[in-house]
Amino acid sequence: MDSNLLQTITRSYNYTDYKNLVIKYAKEQMTSGEQLPERIAATLINAQRMKRIDKQCIINYNLHTLTSQINKKQKWLVISETWCGDSAQCIPVIAKIAELNENIKLEIIFRDEYLDIIDSFLTNGTRSIPKLICTDEESDAVNFIWGPRPKAIQDKVSELKASNPDITHDELVKNIHLWYAQDKTKSIQSEFIDLLNKVNLI
Repeated sequence: MDSNLLQTITRSYNYTDYKNLVIKYAKEQMTSGEQLPERIAATLINAQRMKRIDKQCIINYNLHTLTSQINKKQKWLVISETWCGDSAQCIPVIAKIAELNENIKLEIIFRDEYLDIIDSFLTNGTRSIPKLICTDEESDAVNFIWGPRPKAIQDKVSELKASNPDITHDELVKNIHLWYAQDKTKSIQSEFIDLLNKVNLI
């Protein structure tokens, strides 16, 4: 990642401020970015999702132990939007992981405010979010990248599209969030264990 891009960030949020903004937008029937009706409706649902996951998610022992051992200062930059359903499902979990170690600084930015940054981390040519870029705080070197969703659900989406090319967006979204509900954050936690084991942060 070009370290100069990081210097262009003038507005970012910690998790608490981001969550409060999602809740505020939901109450005011607003959203981040373009004020489209479907995005406003999604933001309203996401506020409830985030509250639920905050209460229910418990970081498993292995991930808790591994994260606690990190001794190199780093930034976890998450690219998101308040209307993104995957963000609402994943960012609360990422925040719970990050808060386990003071060496991890979590910052969240809005995708459409920093298109040059998301364009450096496209997913199959698309600006899919959420996207997490872990960088060394001193050198800005990229340690790892994660996103936009756990591989298991990404594979399921691909299967659904392949088996039913005419599947509607609403039906696809319904299947995605049903999967998240059944998975109970197990997949994302497992992926972060793999990520942290692969990179030398200890």
